Amino acid sequence: MPLLRPRVVRPDPPHAGMILIAADDQDNLLTAIIKWIPIDVIGFYKFAMGIVPLEAASWRLWISVLAVPVTSLWIAFATTPEGRRIAWRQVSLAPFAFVCWAAAIQPDVMLQLMPQWQQWTGSVVLAGGVLLLPILDGILRRLGMTQN
Repeated sequence: MPLLRPRVVRPDPPHAGMILIAADDQDNLLTAIIKWIPIDVIGFYKFAMGIVPLEAASWRLWISVLAVPVTSLWIAFATTPEGRRIAWRQVSLAPFAFVCWAAAIQPDVMLQLMPQWQQWTGSVVLAGGVLLLPILDGILRRLGMTQN
């Protein structure tokens, strides 16, 4: 079965049986960030949020909360070709990317969690997420979490 989502190609920590990835085959930082963002889940999330009225605040909050584990499950399923291991770093980073994006785009949900939330706060969270994604990838790599 072909992959439903692109798999991030980043170096793994060395271990027995590892196949090295040539530097030219590795994703640059921008390409990796784009692949970490779970656009499939975002599309479904935006559809669901578009049909749930703003007055149904608790429904909107629960849809947002449930989207986080769904993101991990979807990335694990959609990026794993037959006979290969799960890209655990991508599975771990995609929900973080989703949360940063959702915080920036859904201020009504964030106001339920933090009454002092303002429109500009979402932009700060999104920018911080873009900076933190490669740092977290490096930390997970050093901890031995595999990707390829």
